[in-house]
Amino acid sequence: MNSQASCYCPVAAEAETIRPYSFSVFKSVNEISSFLWDNHIPAGNMLMTHDYLKLIEETHGNTMAFRYVQVKHNDTTVGTIYFQIVKFESAQLINYFPQGDSFFLNALRNVSSVLLNRINLKMLVSGNVFMTGENGYYFSAAIDKATRAKLLRKAIRTVMDNDKAIKAVLISDLYAPKTEFDEGFKPCGYNEITVESDMSIALKPKWATFDDYLNALTSKYRVRAKKVFALCNENNVVCKELNAEAVAANEQRLYELYNKVMANADFKLAVLSKDYFRKQKQQLPDNYRVFAYFKDGVMLGFISAFVNGKKIEVHYTGMDHEICKPIHLYQHMMYDMIKLGIETRVARLHFGRTAPEIKSTIGAVPSPMYGYLKHRNPLFNFFVAKPYTANLKPKQYTFRNPFK
Repeated sequence: MNSQASCYCPVAAEAETIRPYSFSVFKSVNEISSFLWDNHIPAGNMLMTHDYLKLIEETHGNTMAFRYVQVKHNDTTVGTIYFQIVKFESAQLINYFPQGDSFFLNALRNVSSVLLNRINLKMLVSGNVFMTGENGYYFSAAIDKATRAKLLRKAIRTVMDNDKAIKAVLISDLYAPKTEFDEGFKPCGYNEITVESDMSIALKPKWATFDDYLNALTSKYRVRAKKVFALCNENNVVCKELNAEAVAANEQRLYELYNKVMANADFKLAVLSKDYFRKQKQQLPDNYRVFAYFKDGVMLGFISAFVNGKKIEVHYTGMDHEICKPIHLYQHMMYDMIKLGIETRVARLHFGRTAPEIKSTIGAVPSPMYGYLKHRNPLFNFFVAKPYTANLKPKQYTFRNPFK
């Protein structure tokens, strides 16, 4: 099946508008000049640099594959696109299927569960599945949004034409509202999906200390915050920031606690390698921060974060839920991230998608996100993928406003 036959859109007309552009596909970042790649990455975005992608490739090359695309216009590189190829287990989607008391809905859910359990495939994902909001493509400022989308779709067709084992593609973590970038995806057979919102908080410049933040809360939430800290103090829980040597020394425990959290995740496209935390800390000792919580010398949990320019990306956590839940350790971690943000004078903290209700109680607000999914087979895409993606919705949560 050629790329034109597999796309429900005016491919010929679209191809004509991007005819001056050429595409080079690489399987390893080592095949690409670091200067040419990094030249198109916005300043301060360390999570798309040549060095960072090399680390991802080195630590996860045995569980996923990668594709790097350079887009040229008249022999000048004008864009870079990053893809990860992962094994997609469709059974996870049942967690997002509508639930209800009706016989019809329950029957449909049961049938869907059986069907989804049989669908496992190689999926091409735009961006980095380990980060929220990183969709993996950057272009020269002169290229408008509609053309960027055409170039992205062309890059996807090029990669998939060269690897028939890839059965589907996911473009995720797009932030609302939609723009002219989105206009061509549905006509091209892509199915829109709704994903969980990214929870983030804007740190006010007047918050010079954590006490300033606490004073901005209503009495109810200020009392709650103090209770969280008191519980940890009463239980002799101590927070320590880990340097590179300490991360290496605690590598096994960090991975155990990380896996305890991942075991409860509704949906995951990939799992971190055991050596990721150690190698990440070694590569970015000042920008990758790891905080661990100990009781009687035993690590109960940890949280990690990237200080990335004027924002902090709260990364993975790990904890023993049975021990940590009674003392509200997770919420303690969230407050500690706000402390870190105030101390480093960043403008915003991104907390990602998990546990949105708890994050809203500390002041984080949701940023709606969506994406596009498409299967290679047009019939499967239309009769299976399209109706299922239309019915898959994230869980509904009650968000709080803790501020005065």
